[in-house]
Amino acid sequence: MSRARLLLADRVKSPRDSFLVPLLPALQAQFETRFISTAPGDELAQAIGWADIIWLEWCWDHAVWATRNGVLAGKPCIVRLHSIEALQTHYPAQVDWQRVSRLVTVAPDIAAVVRTGFPAIAATVPIDIIPNGIDMQRFSQGRPERRRVAWVGHLEPKKNPMLLMQIAHRLRQCDPRYTVHVAGSFTDLRTARYMRQMQAALNLAGTVHFDGQVADMPAWYADKGVLLSTSMYESFGLNIGEAMATGAFPVIHGFPGADRLWPEDCLFAATEDAVALILAARPNLYRDWVADRYGLEIQIRRVLSLLQDVIGEAQVPH
Repeated sequence: MSRARLLLADRVKSPRDSFLVPLLPALQAQFETRFISTAPGDELAQAIGWADIIWLEWCWDHAVWATRNGVLAGKPCIVRLHSIEALQTHYPAQVDWQRVSRLVTVAPDIAAVVRTGFPAIAATVPIDIIPNGIDMQRFSQGRPERRRVAWVGHLEPKKNPMLLMQIAHRLRQCDPRYTVHVAGSFTDLRTARYMRQMQAALNLAGTVHFDGQVADMPAWYADKGVLLSTSMYESFGLNIGEAMATGAFPVIHGFPGADRLWPEDCLFAATEDAVALILAARPNLYRDWVADRYGLEIQIRRVLSLLQDVIGEAQVPH
């Protein structure tokens, strides 16, 4: 019997950096799989026509278009929604959720945001919470140095790098041997100008190092003893788990829902609390913790189970 045809349509990211990339080997072993990254239009319509099951990564304009233009033709469709869609766009309100079999989020808090902000969605389609998976083989045990602190993400306001500079300043006052290493590109000119000025004003040129976009993140993490996350909100916070896998101790600003994702002993609200956690950090403490909760094989198992459920409900040939 032929395998079911699975379309993965990622509107935002490419096959190189899509959140679906770690899942591809397992999906390709079970399904005839096609990955596309394209705008609404003929190419997407043709790919949907080929597929038995459709996974729309991001609740974006392609999800609106696909559910409102008849191209799904009753085929089972899964939409995975991230925080940006629910908090910064109107796309969730524009999707025809009667055409969607499942809505997937990566954490309870973003599911709660959907239920509160878009109550009609929860009344129309089941919501499955499947956390991201950490590839423990790719992000293998490093040799973390306690005084090397990692910060990861685009340098833009929602990641709150302004707080990073205040923490780095206080940390330098406590122990000038600490350094903070930033992996990520400047995506906002205001933030770039501010960060450069604060680096000089706070005398952090030798403390905070901007490494830009990093190609080999596992190697970059390998010598970091602490992962500092200052973000105002993360639906999950993949960089936190990846850093923990290599041995970094997580120090996490307590964004909404963080206490349901990460160890409560690692959360902070005030700058002084963050500095205290960094000074007392114990590298390698949470590698097993993250493997047991968020190992990639756990995510794979749950995604495959979801797909099989959808197949069974729709009686897709396979």
